[in-house]
Amino acid sequence: MKYSTDDIDFSKISPNEFERLCFELLLKYGFSQIIWRQGGADNGRDIEGYFDFNNPIASQRTKWFFECKHYTSGGVPPEHLNSKMAWADAEQPSYLVILVSSYITTASRTWLESIKLTKQYKIIVIEGEELKGRLVQFPDLIERFFAADRFERLFLEIKNHWLRHRIEPSYELIKEISNNIDTSKLDLDDIGFLLMSFHKNYRHFELRNDYYGDFTEEVLEPLYPRLAELASKENLDSFEEYRTDFDSLGGTGCFDDAESDENSELAFQFYDLHLNHKKSQDLWKIGYYLFIKTNDNKAFELFSVDDSDFKTSAKYYKEFSSDTLKELAIDISIEFGKKILEYSPRLLK
Repeated sequence: MKYSTDDIDFSKISPNEFERLCFELLLKYGFSQIIWRQGGADNGRDIEGYFDFNNPIASQRTKWFFECKHYTSGGVPPEHLNSKMAWADAEQPSYLVILVSSYITTASRTWLESIKLTKQYKIIVIEGEELKGRLVQFPDLIERFFAADRFERLFLEIKNHWLRHRIEPSYELIKEISNNIDTSKLDLDDIGFLLMSFHKNYRHFELRNDYYGDFTEEVLEPLYPRLAELASKENLDSFEEYRTDFDSLGGTGCFDDAESDENSELAFQFYDLHLNHKKSQDLWKIGYYLFIKTNDNKAFELFSVDDSDFKTSAKYYKEFSSDTLKELAIDISIEFGKKILEYSPRLLK
């Protein structure tokens, strides 16, 4: 398809999507070793990369910093650029590029002109209209970020990346999809993939303690009504095959906290399971188990098998109570159930 700049509306995408769009554009331009510093700890630049200039006589590697400013109205004032100069002064890239979805104010333009001659690196500003002109050269980016069904396409892309290459989707991508996709188009396997991917991210960030954004289970809430429609009210069907033949490889959540006699503010439990662990190695599989209690006092169990289509089954509990813990597919003793409720305040709310 052919697109024009009229097809690009930056107000339709979030600040995180705008950064990702800039990142994808830089890949198209041939920058290498690109690092997208997500989550707030960006040391003054959102994206960092290198570009190699080559000719038959010599070659040169240049270091580039990119600052992405997503403004849906108004211009970028100088005070929102000043800290970026401080970091560039300290680390001395070859170029500092400011990518803006709108424009920079007259005060910013005057200030930048006054300091350019004092810097050893070059400062380049690409404002909204120029950026649109660059983007229309790549129709696949317009389709991905601005087409009406872009979130469905994005979801299929990240799911295929996992199934084919085992590339985990980031928390930011899961959040964008959960909050914008038409959930009626998702089946149970799709929702299972999103929920399991989210909770795998949760564990990684908790262990590394390096996330500076708003990491919250609430980003999943748009998925729950659709999950309630699709889930069984009777059994966690696909788990029955492995009920007596699995071993827990690890987990995180309110059950784990209670086992360690720790108070928990979590209302979920996520487990990695080694399936068929008593059988021969060619039958071994990895499974994921997830228990969730929602803010409106519903509960779900999910079980997914890590295979070619990430099959998922789910059970829905219309109202959570202490009896819910007794009914879970993962066997929980009465004593341990009491301990979970004692150490998990969110389960009691």
